[in-house]
Amino acid sequence: MTQGTLYTSAAVCFLCLGAVSTQVFGPGSCPNVNAQSTFNLTRYLGDWFEQYRFYAAFESGQDCAKANYQLKPDGHIRIFNSGFKNGNPVNATGDAYVADPVNAPAKLKLRFSSLAPYGDYWVIDTDYDHYTFIYTCSNVLGLTHYEFAWILTRSPVISEDVKTKLFNEAKALKIDTTHFATQNRTNCPDGIAL
Repeated sequence: MTQGTLYTSAAVCFLCLGAVSTQVFGPGSCPNVNAQSTFNLTRYLGDWFEQYRFYAAFESGQDCAKANYQLKPDGHIRIFNSGFKNGNPVNATGDAYVADPVNAPAKLKLRFSSLAPYGDYWVIDTDYDHYTFIYTCSNVLGLTHYEFAWILTRSPVISEDVKTKLFNEAKALKIDTTHFATQNRTNCPDGIAL
């Protein structure tokens, strides 16, 4: 290996590690997690309230997070995320689609900028009426991985039974639930003050 190749490899490694340091990351490969085997997109549409999430730089400091999913004429899904940061409203509109409806209907692709590549959005478990558990993980150079995870509910309040069920499911999949942070829903405009 030449000195120039060594420097380039080191620079790429540091850039990758710098990018994932603002997310939840760990050593080695991603845990072996599969998305739900069936998925009904029509039932999944509508409003979802964020209850728990792994740290994500793009949501840092955001409270009262909520997502709305609507089907677009082209078959893609319009995702409108909203919340508040320092008392000010913030929002982002994304585009998602099911990449392989036959073999992997719960593995969606998602992006929030036309300049960005699509990332993974895997529905691990949903009953459509009460909760959804979303998880993605990406390996970096075979040395480390970074993860995103969310638990959303149809109601602004999550029941203890649903929380216990989904946390136990995550643990069984070797997903570290200590990374989950509770979404602050105090004095949210959805009418629920916790």
